Amino acid sequence: MKLFKLIASRAGQVLFDDRVEADSPREAREQMKALMGLNSLTGVVYAITEIPVELIQSIVDARLVEALQRLRGGQAPATVEQMLRPIASEAVREQLATLRTVQTAEAAPPATPQRFDAFTPAVDQIIGTPTPPKPRRKLTSVTTNGTVVDWKAVKRLYRRTGSIKQAAAQFKLSVNSVKARIRREGWTHE
Repeated sequence: MKLFKLIASRAGQVLFDDRVEADSPREAREQMKALMGLNSLTGVVYAITEIPVELIQSIVDARLVEALQRLRGGQAPATVEQMLRPIASEAVREQLATLRTVQTAEAAPPATPQRFDAFTPAVDQIIGTPTPPKPRRKLTSVTTNGTVVDWKAVKRLYRRTGSIKQAAAQFKLSVNSVKARIRREGWTHE
């Protein structure tokens, strides 16, 4: 068995990032697919890297011995495990302490859910604190060729001329997109 690192994403979102033990990259890919619950990897971008565990372990051990020799003034430790055991136990104690604080926070009673009523004034309005006004949405959009369209200006021209074709030509839009906006927003011409 070998150890493989697998990372998979779709549309820029990471779907899978883990290690898997398998005999081959193909088997590792199949395990990843099963763990993600997918029948096919269509549209999924993934990378499989074999992790040579023995090589990494020997490199880590050599680096630790070098670091410990520097700390002890040139003296090598008897074993790496003897030096790491106190450090590891301290790290475990710290992790357990954070878990205990999380458990006490989870033990607090859950907040009672509040029902939303659209016709009831907001708490800020009841108390008297003014709520900031919501920013108005700009009536602009970007076309498929990347140009920005000012729909207020298109509407003004259409209302003044009454011509869909002229408004579309002036702003380099298709007649159908102007027609759709007219229908959606109910524009009328003068």
